[in-house]
Amino acid sequence: MIGHGLHFHQGTGSEWIKDWLWHLQGNRNSGTKDRLRHLKGSRNSRTKDRLRHLKGGRNSRMKGWIRRSLGKRGSLRTQILVNFWVAILPLILLVSGMLVNTYSIYQEYDSIVQDITRANQYNMTFKEDMDETMYLIVVGSIKWNNRTEREALGADNPYRQIDAARRQFQKLKTTVKDEKIQNNLNTILRLLDTLEKRVDDILHNVEQGGFYDENIYKFNTDITILTTLIQNAIQQYIYEEASEMEVVRQTIAGRVTIFLRVSLVILALIVLMNIILTHFLTKQIIDPIQSLYQATEAYARGDFTHKVESHATNELGTLAERFDRMGDEIRKLMRTNARKEREKETLEMKLLTAQINPHFLYNTLDTIVWLTEAKENEEAIRITNALSEFFRVSLSNGRDIVTIEEEERHIRSYLEIQQVRFQDVMEYEVDIPENLKGYAIPKMTLQPIVENALNHGIRHKRGKGLIRVSAQLRGDHILLTVEDTGAGMTRDQLDAYRQMLLTGEATMERMGHGFGVANVVRRLKIHYGAEVDLAVYSRVDEGTRLVISLPKKIPFVP
Repeated sequence: MIGHGLHFHQGTGSEWIKDWLWHLQGNRNSGTKDRLRHLKGSRNSRTKDRLRHLKGGRNSRMKGWIRRSLGKRGSLRTQILVNFWVAILPLILLVSGMLVNTYSIYQEYDSIVQDITRANQYNMTFKEDMDETMYLIVVGSIKWNNRTEREALGADNPYRQIDAARRQFQKLKTTVKDEKIQNNLNTILRLLDTLEKRVDDILHNVEQGGFYDENIYKFNTDITILTTLIQNAIQQYIYEEASEMEVVRQTIAGRVTIFLRVSLVILALIVLMNIILTHFLTKQIIDPIQSLYQATEAYARGDFTHKVESHATNELGTLAERFDRMGDEIRKLMRTNARKEREKETLEMKLLTAQINPHFLYNTLDTIVWLTEAKENEEAIRITNALSEFFRVSLSNGRDIVTIEEEERHIRSYLEIQQVRFQDVMEYEVDIPENLKGYAIPKMTLQPIVENALNHGIRHKRGKGLIRVSAQLRGDHILLTVEDTGAGMTRDQLDAYRQMLLTGEATMERMGHGFGVANVVRRLKIHYGAEVDLAVYSRVDEGTRLVISLPKKIPFVP
């Protein structure tokens, strides 16, 4: 037996070698073909399965992520905010990072500019100012020994110039990090120290006197050379700072280039994400809105039974639900308005009952009989005509609205009758401008208030009182005022009366006030709603004033 696990019969060496090679080649060919066919088939099937699995998995994961991101059961606001932040947050982060980096570079850049500006001021003026001042002192143009002239130098004093320059360059030294620039600033500071010593020598000689030639020599050999060296060192400092500025500029340019490239990539991703999110978001918004639109069209036709078809769980779903509820409320309001109209008619009848009470009619008829028996025929006729006019306006052919002129005739007829009855205690005035008489108001607006003023104001006070009715135009409102000089009201009565004006409830009956005024308030609120305003003012023993503010309506047309 020979290797590879193959068995051969005995024979010549060449024969069994040939058999072995043929067998090996045949096995290899068939095995290789089988393996290739098997690998190819298995790879194709596995590749197809893997691609199908990846495709399905990616699609399902993508859809699930989008649904979670949009908040399938979240609010519409959440969905829109997610879409917004997905679009804008990467850009905000990118811009914020760039701004932080740019700001730090800007601060470095600005610090260098400020340092160069400060140094340049000394580069331009220090040598010239120092040389000029020292020369004037040496030649005697400035009397250094004279305290007044020395103090007059101010900032040009050599010591002050050197001290100011030293402070400035020491301050610059604290802001510089580069070692080369630090060494340059140290050189400037050392030169300033040397210059100060040479100034000391010259000024000491000046104070002693008689060293003119020596001072001139020191000025030419020490002062001017040192100021020249200082100026050169400052120029070297400015040059090195300018070089550092160029490095900062190149850094900014490089970062801006990177920022632009990254921004383009992020912008492309944002656009792609927005396209995907917008597709899902618009579908969740447009369909419910279309359903709402169809419902509004039905409502416009008067069909309040139409329901909105929406399965959204966000605000649009809530809106659809509220829209349906609104339709139900509208139907209820329509029924309520019909009921209120019937109540309004009933209230009108109650008002007529409250105003045209039997006592007023009986008392008026008794007055007519009394005047007739007393042969006061003209007064009897006048009261009879006034009573007729009173009932004519009260009935008004069934109309709810009358002109201010008709209302004026109504209260005049009432007051005329009552003046005959109470001529010793009552007077009246009616002042209504002609330009207001054509406007419309609810009938029997003023008469119950006038009656209230008579019965609870004038008749409860000793002596004669006055009832005055007036009207005026103020902007888009008409002010109707009824005032009397009667007994007035206490603070508690006034508070309760004002509460009655707010609610229209006749809670004042316990205090002696009638039901008629409460009916007036309720009728005005029915007609005008929040546009009507009533105010009352009163003082004990001085009287009461009631003001009604009504919106100016179109002139009444019968």
